[in-house]
Amino acid sequence: MKKSLIALATLAATSAFAQSSVQIVGTFDPSVQATKTTYASGAAVSQNFIGNNGQGTSQITFKGTEDLGGGLKASFLFENDFNARYDASGPEGVSAGGVRGVNFGAFGGEQFLALEGGFGKVQIGAANTPSLTTQASRQPFSTKIGGGFNGVTGTGHVRSNNSIVYTSPAMAGFTVAAAYGFKHNAFATPGTGAVAQAVTNTGAAATASTTDANQTSISDIGVFYANGPLSAGVSMWNTAKFTQTTATIVGGIAPAVNQTNMFASYDLGVAKLTAGYHTEKQDATTSLAATLSRPGGANAEGWNLAAVVPLNANLNLLANYGELKDKLVARAATPQNRKIAAIGLKYSLSKMTSIYARYVDETNDNVSAGIGLGTLASGVLGSTSTVGNSAKQVTTTLIGMQTNF
Repeated sequence: MKKSLIALATLAATSAFAQSSVQIVGTFDPSVQATKTTYASGAAVSQNFIGNNGQGTSQITFKGTEDLGGGLKASFLFENDFNARYDASGPEGVSAGGVRGVNFGAFGGEQFLALEGGFGKVQIGAANTPSLTTQASRQPFSTKIGGGFNGVTGTGHVRSNNSIVYTSPAMAGFTVAAAYGFKHNAFATPGTGAVAQAVTNTGAAATASTTDANQTSISDIGVFYANGPLSAGVSMWNTAKFTQTTATIVGGIAPAVNQTNMFASYDLGVAKLTAGYHTEKQDATTSLAATLSRPGGANAEGWNLAAVVPLNANLNLLANYGELKDKLVARAATPQNRKIAAIGLKYSLSKMTSIYARYVDETNDNVSAGIGLGTLASGVLGSTSTVGNSAKQVTTTLIGMQTNF
């Protein structure tokens, strides 16, 4: 009888463990990079250094699932990104006083709790957005150097804090994904009575801010198709307009941003071909233009063509070419156009480890004129206040190694 009870207890424990699991996974991805940056002033600077995230994202992730029965499953994911070129204590987050930060987790990462069933999957927290899927699928370099992410492919969207993401079950090859980042409620700052707002749905590292206004809500909807050699997707991102009000800024209106992304790819066997396209629009600000990142607004469209060619069982050739066209009326004479060309090789040493090499050439047109007009746009080109310090060309050569565990 005693042996039977022990056997029954062992079987029950084994069944419980079979219904849930926790994993620790991750990636290390350092690379040796050589860059040459030519500035609007005509000066050029060359650098050699150890880079990070050349092909993947260096991170350690904890994830788990539990079978709830009845077709339901609960899961969680907690990603902690880090920079493979530094030790565990810095220098990320170093303050003016010299206090070192912590490298582990300093770059954020995807985090969510999810419930999944026949209805689809609901993720709560900071899950990756549908637009990230579209933007990363436009070319073989994903969000990494050579892909044009947050540049030629438009303002990059990875995830929104304070959000819910729903993904439908696959139906005849189609899936639908929808994300919503909540508009935050303002609260009074202790001791001053001023209204302060945490900038958490824009990806800020801290939850405290001096922004004295509600932040905008974010919505993102995507439709995707995958069947055999064909895959495609389209997503629509929107940030609602909001009033930027702080102790020193009163009444700065940040207009709504609308971005549409799409891609289509087909695997011919001898090569996988991909095409991508996007548009991004934002109205000009109505007040305090100089305090906001895109005072003149934005009106841009971009396209790219990419390919992956298997050279043998372990070696692939990867290539991408893209252009961004600036169509803002205020810059009609000096559009802030951008181009990117990238070619690379990836050699798989195993299922978990690969080495890679890449050459990337990026150019930015009419940089000086755009800065001089005060209309240089974030998402078209990075904002800056000095004419001579913005790059008109950057070339990068890199060799790296990625291992997953």
